[in-house]
Amino acid sequence: MSKLTETDTDRSRWIQVWTHRTGLYIGLIFLIILCSCSKTDTALDRIEETMITEPEAAIGSLADMDTLSMSEDQKARKALMQAFVSTVWLIPADLPPTDLNRAITSFNGKCTSDEVKSLIIRSEIAKAESNPIARLELLKDAEFLASQLGDKSDLAFIYFYLSNAYANGFNGTVSEYYANKSLELFNELSYRKQSIDARMAIIGSLAVKRDYATMLDSLLSMKADVFSYSTDSYKTYFLDQLARAFDENGRNDEAIEIWHSIYPDGNTSSNTLAHWANAYLHNNRPDSAEIFINKAISLPHNNSDEYLCRNVQYAIVERLGRNAELLAIDSLRSKAANIDYGERKIAETSLALNKKYDSTAQSAWREIQSGKQRTNVITSIFTILLLLMISGVLFYRKRSRLLRVENENNLLRLQNLESNLFEKERQHNAVAGKVSALFKSPFNTIDHLASAYFECRETGQEQKRIFAEAKLAIEDFVSASSLTKMAEIVNTTNDNLMAHFDEDFPKLSASQRKLALFLFCGLSLQSISIFQGTDLRNIYVYKSRLKSAISKSDSPRKELYLSYFS
Repeated sequence: MSKLTETDTDRSRWIQVWTHRTGLYIGLIFLIILCSCSKTDTALDRIEETMITEPEAAIGSLADMDTLSMSEDQKARKALMQAFVSTVWLIPADLPPTDLNRAITSFNGKCTSDEVKSLIIRSEIAKAESNPIARLELLKDAEFLASQLGDKSDLAFIYFYLSNAYANGFNGTVSEYYANKSLELFNELSYRKQSIDARMAIIGSLAVKRDYATMLDSLLSMKADVFSYSTDSYKTYFLDQLARAFDENGRNDEAIEIWHSIYPDGNTSSNTLAHWANAYLHNNRPDSAEIFINKAISLPHNNSDEYLCRNVQYAIVERLGRNAELLAIDSLRSKAANIDYGERKIAETSLALNKKYDSTAQSAWREIQSGKQRTNVITSIFTILLLLMISGVLFYRKRSRLLRVENENNLLRLQNLESNLFEKERQHNAVAGKVSALFKSPFNTIDHLASAYFECRETGQEQKRIFAEAKLAIEDFVSASSLTKMAEIVNTTNDNLMAHFDEDFPKLSASQRKLALFLFCGLSLQSISIFQGTDLRNIYVYKSRLKSAISKSDSPRKELYLSYFS
């Protein structure tokens, strides 16, 4: 009975340990996943908060982000933000086709602000592809979704693009309606640059409605803001529109003066040159008007500008009385006028497009939201179960590998100890060899001198031979190889003294270094004068100078060096 109780207790403890460790592993896995994802998500959130107010910085930050550690959703979001900033600010972004595809396809059916931005990007692509109907459909989809989400920033941009779309479709009333709505939201959000763009959109809608008097008043009222907060290129664009408004209101001299001030060389678009020529014609200067219209016709332009140019050219030639040319010009004008412009059909399809967004669409949107919530719940449950299974497998594999890892660590420790032992032995042998050489050196010198003395003792050559041998020994002692060996011995026996000295005083001369080496070896000044080949008093001077240089240095070992100079 006692054994059974002990077994049950052990099993209970083991279960508790397993449960505790399993919970720990699950927590660690969640933490790792959250940290790796949240760091990138936080960076993207931070950039998204500033991408409207600081677009160039946002583009740079997004371009510098490392995509290797990103999930597919994070890559898609990064690409979407790059494409959106590039679209609304007209800032070029180096976006590969793969990323552009992510931006326009990864958010379909998500019913989020990201899908709204994706629809805006797709609408601008449709505009570039000359598909105004698809553009308007995408913008209406974006408007409906942004309205459901209550996203004022995205709605403001959508209203602005809708205003431009209807202006291009020659529906000035609807264009003005959307431009006013976008201006209201941009002002509420304090988007100064976009507020100016929205006011220019209102002016564009007034031009479509041919309300030139109101158009001119609006331009004059916003002139101060444009010149205070806009770029030079935008100021030029604004002045171009102001000149056109002056011309339409009979103030031709002012219009011509503005165009001359912003385009002193006359280098501008075909459209502007046609309006410029028209202003000269209104000012009763048909000769100047003809020069400008001929230049406009010679430049590349679209069919709409072709129709404008031929109209102005017809009026100029008619004013000049060259009736023979009118038939040819009228033929070209009729050809341009008969081209079917797809964008002009927008006004006809507006009602049909708006009917698309009735109560049935709203019910479908709510059903999509409910389906997304159900999907999220099911996904969360499945993820938790999967993590539990993974943690169980990891626990058993961890237990099976624990002893093997421990044995491998012990083996590595033994290998390190053995390696350290061999290294210490090698260093010991090297030091022993140098000490042995140092020990034998004076004995070898004395033995050599004694042998020479024995050979020439009691002969006439005795003194001369001994002197020559002593001189030869001294010369060998101060040779480069001997000096190198002496430095090695000093380093070996005095904890790299000479090496540290060379590091602390790299600018000393060779003779100063040699003097320090002799002092570190304990040689007397008399011997050093012989080895240096100079008078003893010079050695005293050299020693004093070297000692002074060491004393004035910032070397942390100067006290050690100076101890050899006493």
